[in-house]
Amino acid sequence: MAQETMFLKNTEAFAECLARCGVKYHFAYPITPATDVMKRMAVILPKYGGEMMQMESELAVSSAVAGAACTGKLIATSSSGPGLTLMHEAIGFMCAAELPCIVFDSMRVGPGDGDILGAQSDYYVATRGGAHGDYHVIVLAPSSGQEIADLMPKGVKLAYTYRTPVMFVLDGVSAQTTESTTLPEYHDYSAEFDTSEWAFTGTKDHPKRALITGSYSHQDGYEMNEKLRAKYETICENEQMWEQDGVEDAELVVAAFGIHGRMCRDMVAKMRAQGKKVGFIRPITLWPFPERAFAALPDSVKNILVVEMNLGQMVDDVKLAVNGRTPVHFFGKTGGDTPMHTLADMIAEANRIMGE
Repeated sequence: MAQETMFLKNTEAFAECLARCGVKYHFAYPITPATDVMKRMAVILPKYGGEMMQMESELAVSSAVAGAACTGKLIATSSSGPGLTLMHEAIGFMCAAELPCIVFDSMRVGPGDGDILGAQSDYYVATRGGAHGDYHVIVLAPSSGQEIADLMPKGVKLAYTYRTPVMFVLDGVSAQTTESTTLPEYHDYSAEFDTSEWAFTGTKDHPKRALITGSYSHQDGYEMNEKLRAKYETICENEQMWEQDGVEDAELVVAAFGIHGRMCRDMVAKMRAQGKKVGFIRPITLWPFPERAFAALPDSVKNILVVEMNLGQMVDDVKLAVNGRTPVHFFGKTGGDTPMHTLADMIAEANRIMGE
């Protein structure tokens, strides 16, 4: 399939990019506002020699994803907060077993069943994990359909380079936005990686293999966790991604991701036009969090404003990144209008902090 530009919901663009980057099997269960991904995959994936399968529950979905990933094939799933919650036992298993896959989370209001309105309430569960033990998944937060298309090849390469689940998170507003996206030309990025040493493909060409993530040997458990720890340190060192503008001489820096991260560009442009020294940092990797972006802030920065569609989750990582050097303010809410804050709201809060 050649590169082409289409006018799609970002959930649909996500499905197109999955198929064009080599996903062969997509397992899912319907849930608002993520169902469009599986519906689109059901139509297009057979054209790429793949298949979408609707399972009976999210528990079944995550088990199918883990089992299929053992074969070395590129596997994906899509869900939203309540469904993602049910998948975390299998996601934790996949981290321990070092199995690659792509997970899509269209975030909505929680906790519990919550509401179908878009939110950013899954930041904690994405970046801290909902299963037990010491593990991480790589978390990417695109802010547009085009960034989904640009990041998907990178996401697949990260999944296979580090043999780990990679999670794409979009707030429900961004996920349901319809816009033009230039979709990539078809290329199976997973085929670039040699899986022969670990994939389960039958024992014809190699000795019997066993996939074991637990042991009665304390030494085995220690060695597994030390291996994972070393891998996560490498990811943190090499894979931090962010966008920034106006930071070099800023007095106030706004930090946001998703829809509000996208709005920050207009916010900074408007306030700069008024002679106000405002910049922004938009994390693209929520894990590993782009600590280097905040560590490099100039002395001119007197305040940081974190804008989120939740009650304060990414703000914790910003505070950890600046380590007390700069005051960090939070501006957010959840469960209401979408997006939760207008551009005027964000500018007014920035002016308040700057004493204007």
